[in-house]
Amino acid sequence: MVESYFLGVDLGGTQMRMAAVTPRGALAGDVLSVRTGAEFTPEDLRRALRQLGDQVAQRMDGQALAGLGFGTAGVVTDGPLTQSPHLPRIEGTNVAQIVRDAMGCPVTVENDARCFTLAEARYGAGRGAKDVCGLALGTGVGCGVMVGGRLHRGATAQAGEVYHIQLRGQSVEHFVAGAGIVRAYVAAGGRPDPDLDAAQVAERARANDAAAVLAWRSFGDDLAFLCEAVIALLDPEVIVIGGSLARASDLFKPALLARLEKHPTRIAEAELGPAAGVIGAAALNIA
Repeated sequence: MVESYFLGVDLGGTQMRMAAVTPRGALAGDVLSVRTGAEFTPEDLRRALRQLGDQVAQRMDGQALAGLGFGTAGVVTDGPLTQSPHLPRIEGTNVAQIVRDAMGCPVTVENDARCFTLAEARYGAGRGAKDVCGLALGTGVGCGVMVGGRLHRGATAQAGEVYHIQLRGQSVEHFVAGAGIVRAYVAAGGRPDPDLDAAQVAERARANDAAAVLAWRSFGDDLAFLCEAVIALLDPEVIVIGGSLARASDLFKPALLARLEKHPTRIAEAELGPAAGVIGAAALNIA
């Protein structure tokens, strides 16, 4: 049993996760979660933090909390959260202050893609590398950058905000996030459905639906374009690909690797699964 634990919180566009993490970067208990979404408010955040925090504390049976790290989508500075369109009612608020008030302890706040990258670089698919990029693919696309073994934030905390990159007249996120898979499927002649999501398009592709196969192949090509841009700018040792869309790597990885075979950068699949965000958030406070 660990003598103390670090708390990690991962706030995303569909759910918020929380877990206790050991000083070695391993989960010390279950990952707990609540749903978020476009209507998730600051008061919902306070309530969820207290609820999940109490549950974690009970399960840790009196062990001391050594630090709390909080990862969130958007641009994280000392002021209000910005550029977090999937959490519109949280955007514009001082997330650090909300978390401190709710939890009654100091907190370190960071962009969620950087938390993902930190976790995979220290404890997952990027272990041993000093220059690592992490791509988290899901509701949106996030990128974390590690240079010389340290997270790189940039002059205005926007390093890794790759959705600014343009592809075919759109943000690259238009193509390499979940909704982009659905759009590509319908554009290829697939059966439209208002409830269709990327996971269902993956099921159809594995059942040899031609439009679904084509959509994921196109996704692999577009993801390769994004990786090429990252490689050209940063020359990382490894790019770690994770997030919910990475579960369909069997459908897009051949197209991705075919485009990137001339580059020395290693392309790795994330190893920590959905826990990467909370582990990385906790690791913000682990020396």
